[in-house]
Amino acid sequence: MKYQFSTLKDLQELLQTEQLEFDEYLLKREAFLSNKSPDVVTIELDRRIVITREALIRGLSEPQRSRSGLTNGAAYAYLRNTNRLLKEPLYHRAIAYALAINEVNACGGKVVAFPTAGSSGIVPGVIWAYWDTLRSGSAECTIPSKMEPPFGRPLRAAFLMASLVGIFIAQGATLAGAEGGCQAECGSAGAMAAAALAYLHGASLETSFQGAALSLKNSLGLACDPVAGLVEIPCVKRNAFVAANAITAVELVLAGVKSVIPFEEVIQAMKQIGDSLPASIRENAEGGLAMTPTGLHYKKLIMGGE
Repeated sequence: MKYQFSTLKDLQELLQTEQLEFDEYLLKREAFLSNKSPDVVTIELDRRIVITREALIRGLSEPQRSRSGLTNGAAYAYLRNTNRLLKEPLYHRAIAYALAINEVNACGGKVVAFPTAGSSGIVPGVIWAYWDTLRSGSAECTIPSKMEPPFGRPLRAAFLMASLVGIFIAQGATLAGAEGGCQAECGSAGAMAAAALAYLHGASLETSFQGAALSLKNSLGLACDPVAGLVEIPCVKRNAFVAANAITAVELVLAGVKSVIPFEEVIQAMKQIGDSLPASIRENAEGGLAMTPTGLHYKKLIMGGE
């Protein structure tokens, strides 16, 4: 069996030849690459899914306050706010969940880098928001319950779909903010979340990747300019914004709206844009928000000196 692919067409042909669904193939691929059995890979997948759920619950149960003070319980406050413009439960949950998980990261808690720590709330936030909304049928967003493995195929496949998108981006561009700016981190996570969400709603592999393309296109050029060099501002709140971006992408593709630029070409554009970004806005905190008067004030307050 081939374990390498460069385009979606390559992957589709491979799946057809092997008579496998994409999630079955990815489990076999990971087993081969890690020299482990598919059962062991599945157990590890379930373990990581549990970590995302635990981070979500922690972030919503109590205000997450970082040592720097730049993270200060946004998810906790958002969940309990009743003065909302929209009453749509999926949207509300996605915002709350993405914030919660990334605040846990900012406060030193355990998360799954998806694909990075700074973007860790987007993929699980969107997947769990859809899962809890569908399962509960409730319009009220509350602290979700714990879940234990083994997990069913649909949930595992959603996380694997997100991973598949990440593989394509890693192969064609980068997932590192220091190389490509935040388009490589939160932008990639948004594409991954969009594909996973489309899949959960019954979309085909091709349609799921259309969602990924639309989401990624609308994150191109994002600067990585963390205040005081910490993964907090603008990272935490950006997780919520990009989660909403992913939902918008899926709403469009489910209506038959397609990305004119194919997914692989969007990745090429992302690579070109990332290479063109000044070093000052590629994670080193020497430009953008990090160099505003307020950003510098917090840097001095937190780090001292200068």
